[in-house]
Amino acid sequence: MNPLGDALGIIIRNWKLLAGLNALYFCVIVIGATIALMSPSLHLSMIQYIGASTIAGPSGSNVPANTTEALTAAAYAFATSFFVNTLGMITVPSIVLPIWAPIIGAARFFIWGVTYVSPLDGVLTPGKLLPQYLAMLLEGEAYVIAIFACVRQLSVALASADMGFRRALKEYIKAVFDNLKLLIIVVILLAAAALYQALLVPILNGFL
Repeated sequence: MNPLGDALGIIIRNWKLLAGLNALYFCVIVIGATIALMSPSLHLSMIQYIGASTIAGPSGSNVPANTTEALTAAAYAFATSFFVNTLGMITVPSIVLPIWAPIIGAARFFIWGVTYVSPLDGVLTPGKLLPQYLAMLLEGEAYVIAIFACVRQLSVALASADMGFRRALKEYIKAVFDNLKLLIIVVILLAAAALYQALLVPILNGFL
């Protein structure tokens, strides 16, 4: 039994769905960023409401004092991204209501687009934003895969609606377990994003 291999197999078999979701949410981010460019006041309001340091990494712009401090910051960022933002806001609610995941995903990526993509004079400089784009790519892809798993659950639920309750429930439970396998890839991406934010982003911010 190889859960990671199973997860990769699910992605390979359903790559068109995953590619479609990536394209969809990239468009949502672009729309948000365009709105931010058109309305600097809205952009500033979003930064003030959410916090400019949210996507800037757990250590902000300061270089960690030591490796232990950096790893502690990375662990905190990972725990928040996985347990709160993934399990709490995407995976668990979508077991009961599968349509929830794509909706909350669209809202999250739109907020990212409005808040963290475009520079804003005196608040978010290009030098501060550039190192964040890789972090956003890693963390964002983790969320897309979590959403992808939930959309697969939704498709199974719709496809098995006429099979009878027991058969439909059996197929849906199987899809939920597939979802849990895909969380292995989510964990890997979120861990990479957290380490990058804690160890490298503060250093890069010092050079840019």
